[in-house]
Amino acid sequence: MKYLKLQLFQETACYKKPFAYKVAETYPLPPYSTVIGMLHKIIQAKPGEYFPMNVSVQGEYSSIFSNYQNLRMFKGKDQVTAMPRNVHQLLDIYLIIHVKAEDEIIDKLYKNITQGKETFTLGRNEDLVRIDSIHIINEPTIQEYKLENVKYNAYIPIDEENDEIQGINYRLCTTYTIENQLRKWNKVEVKYVEKHSDIDLDKALQDEEGDYVFFYTKEMPHLR
Repeated sequence: MKYLKLQLFQETACYKKPFAYKVAETYPLPPYSTVIGMLHKIIQAKPGEYFPMNVSVQGEYSSIFSNYQNLRMFKGKDQVTAMPRNVHQLLDIYLIIHVKAEDEIIDKLYKNITQGKETFTLGRNEDLVRIDSIHIINEPTIQEYKLENVKYNAYIPIDEENDEIQGINYRLCTTYTIENQLRKWNKVEVKYVEKHSDIDLDKALQDEEGDYVFFYTKEMPHLR
């Protein structure tokens, strides 16, 4: 297994919440499925092809604003209708993404990003992303969780042992399977925790640069 760390910037983006039709609400950070989808596009995965990986998502944005757009929808088999709606967008987004995967997947991600000539998107097709830094890192180690070291807002996965963490609850999509020609999503319970929140953790994974890592499977922090 190898570990990759990405530092990303987006001028604007909308990570649309499911079933938000009249107003396109955005998550405060890209959900796992959005990040995994971007990474699979970078390694040129075929439709329906999945490469196992684990991701940690954290970051911040400067503000949120609404943009008025026209939404086109199918009404019946052949009829198309349109309606205006507000789209919530984040401004000046800075993200830290950690990726854990087999060596060949990390190597391919690194090569396709550093040697690639195409643009990347995260969120909608128009949400361009700039990759400011990419490097392979050592395996994160378990360290004492110190509030003064928390630099970014983060998704922290929870279970029955640590569901007392204070934050906003989300059920984020990760991967999916096809059943009856429909996508059935796997979901993870997380808390969205802001960087100044005084949460009570015992230990957490930390990379060599001092940033915490919150993978969405197994490697979960525990409450004191």
